[in-house]
Amino acid sequence: MSAPPQPPQITNARELLLKQLSKLITIEETLARTVLPKLKQEATDEPLQQAFTEHLDQTRGHADNVRAAFAELGAGASGGEDKVLDAAKSEREEKVQQLAPALRDGFNASQAMGTEHHEIAEYEAAIRLADALGEERVSSLLHENLREEVEALEKLGGHATRLAEQGAQEPAVRY
Repeated sequence: MSAPPQPPQITNARELLLKQLSKLITIEETLARTVLPKLKQEATDEPLQQAFTEHLDQTRGHADNVRAAFAELGAGASGGEDKVLDAAKSEREEKVQQLAPALRDGFNASQAMGTEHHEIAEYEAAIRLADALGEERVSSLLHENLREEVEALEKLGGHATRLAEQGAQEPAVRY
């Protein structure tokens, strides 16, 4: 026997926007606190390491912008869960250890691209709601982050391609 249906917990577009902002602050803070510092530390390719360093600085600003969006809405910034980011982190941790060291930077660049795609989708959804609600300042803050996420995706894509080509030229590692 299935449980009886529960009443909706999110009942209007403003509440949904706040829920999306909660997810975005969790993503940005997690990336700034743990993910990007770890990727930066693990990178052996100097240009990739620099890209992670630059995006770490941007990500801290993204978190500030999301906090400002909460403030514009008269709400305190609070995090929410993001199962996609949690799964991506777990998958990367599991798979990176299976790779020969010469392949890890390319893999990490590609994995970071997946996170950027996820962030872009989340920002686009939040921007649509902010626009529909007439929250121009919130939309502007989120658009600023979105622009930088798209730029980061393009940079990571360039590194991922370069490193994939490098990895394809390396002789197979034998154990």
